[in-house]
Amino acid sequence: MTLKGQTNHYNVKFLKGYGHSISVKDSKIILKDCHDPFSEPIIESWYVKNMPYEKLVLQGKGYISTEALSLLSENNRNVILLDNHGKPVTYLNPVMESLTATQYRMAQYDTFRNPEKCRYLSRQIVKAKLESQIRFLKLIQRDEVKEAISKLESHLADLNSISTPIQNEAKTTHIYFRAFTRLIPERYEFHSRNQSKMKISKNQATDVINALLNYGYAVLAGEISKFINGFGLDPYYGFYHKPHTGFQPLVYDVIEPFRWLVDYTVFKIANIKDHTKRIRLDEFAHTREGVIVMEYNLIRKFLELLERTFSQDRRYEFRHGAKTKDGLKNVQEITIAKIMVQTLAEYCLGAQKENRI
Repeated sequence: MTLKGQTNHYNVKFLKGYGHSISVKDSKIILKDCHDPFSEPIIESWYVKNMPYEKLVLQGKGYISTEALSLLSENNRNVILLDNHGKPVTYLNPVMESLTATQYRMAQYDTFRNPEKCRYLSRQIVKAKLESQIRFLKLIQRDEVKEAISKLESHLADLNSISTPIQNEAKTTHIYFRAFTRLIPERYEFHSRNQSKMKISKNQATDVINALLNYGYAVLAGEISKFINGFGLDPYYGFYHKPHTGFQPLVYDVIEPFRWLVDYTVFKIANIKDHTKRIRLDEFAHTREGVIVMEYNLIRKFLELLERTFSQDRRYEFRHGAKTKDGLKNVQEITIAKIMVQTLAEYCLGAQKENRI
């Protein structure tokens, strides 16, 4: 988003460093960024209605006032708190107060207790995930991933004959990330995905590609969490990922078909020809333990690129608005995730016979 007479602004604002803050003064949101200890902090002041940021990503030691939390929540602004390695600590979402949201949640619990519906939803999630991976690899148009595309298409064709789809996930994930590894330049020393799931783990990224994937999945999860809470669903009751998987299983479920948005963004920032926009070797370093540490500028430009990926249009069957001849409309990728959550809620309620992703 570009504001007249000002520099470019994106829907995401990244605040990092000791002493960064979000507060309220004179009815305005005050954003203080202290990512560089040797420079004066960067301060922005916005009336919340005019603030161009839909997401505020915080990392490091800072503070946010209760008044700011309340104001941001009331205006549906998403606050994502990450640890020093880019993993989600918490998300701020407004409290839902509506009869429809209550009905959705009660229907979700009823669906969770129905083994047949859980198996159906699990299969739909796996199908959508495989389709998204295949779509991404085809989009790249590189010969070195053709074999992987063929294998994934084979698994997709056999999906209906598999009694428990999750048993096949390890195989397809291995195939997919072996192909993804071939798309990343060797200088970034990316050999495998060391965390195939977005779990809270003590194992930290040891290369810049895994680190960026962690950041991207965390921000994507924040978007999905906002949609889930917005419709009144319980993020801790998933259908494919069950409660023993830990962090918000329903977020795990919904995020699966959209992980490729993060993967595609990482691919782009690693391969873009403009050296000022791609990952530079001087923008990250390793600690004595081998854990990767990234500079503020690298994280910022990655999150801004990710935001543009979220905002890309795709031809999609959307039931609202004016009809087109082919029944498809240009819909932003992240909006499709919101539609998916609404469709899931309506399926649980019985208003939809199918859960189409």
